Amino acid sequence: MAVITISKEYASESEEFARRLADRLGYSILDKQLVADAARELRISESEAQSFHRGKESRLLRLIDRYTASTVQKVVDRSYGRLDDKNYHEVTVKLVQNVGQEGNVIILGWGAQCILADHPQAIHLRIVKHLEDRIRWLKENMEMDDRAAKDLIEREEKESEAYIEHYFNRSWDDPHLYHAVLNLSRIAMEDALDLVAAWVSKVEEGP
Repeated sequence: MAVITISKEYASESEEFARRLADRLGYSILDKQLVADAARELRISESEAQSFHRGKESRLLRLIDRYTASTVQKVVDRSYGRLDDKNYHEVTVKLVQNVGQEGNVIILGWGAQCILADHPQAIHLRIVKHLEDRIRWLKENMEMDDRAAKDLIEREEKESEAYIEHYFNRSWDDPHLYHAVLNLSRIAMEDALDLVAAWVSKVEEGP
C-alpha cells in the first residue's frame, strides 16, 4: 500500500517515468490528466461514463467531485494562477490526502511531498535533468527553439517554486523533502525504475 510522490523539474521526463513505474507496479497515477478525465466524466451521461472508466485509475475518479474538477481545471486552463485561487490549494490538499489513504498510487506534483510528508508508507522522489537535456527534449517534442524552451522552463518552475513556498513554507528543491533525488541525465531511466521498484517492494513487505 505504498504511496509514491514525484516532484520534478519541468521537462525532466517525469511523466514518462511515472507512467512506466505505474505500469510496472500496477499502481494508479494522480495527475492533471486524471482530473481532466474526471471533469469530462462529470459532463457526460452515466451510460457513457461506464465505458469511459480507465482500469487502474477508475478507483481514483470516484474521489474527484464536480467542484474539485472544475477548480483544478481552471488552473490547468490558465484561467487562474495557482497562487490566485485559494480554493485550488484547498481542494488539491484534500484530494491528495484522500488518494494517499487509498495506497498503491503515484502522485505527480500537487505539493504531495509536503502534504504527505508524514505518511508512513510514502516514498518522496524528485526527478531532475540537466537544463540542456530538458531544452533538447522540448525542442524535439514541442517544436521549440532554445530561447522559447528555456523561457517555458523558467516560467513553469518559478510558478511551482512560488506555490510550494507560499502554501507550505518550504523550498521546492530542498533535498530534505525527498527520500531520493534521481538525475535522469546521470542515471538511465530503466535503472532508476529498477531502483524504485525494488524499494517499493521492500516498503510493501513491511518491517
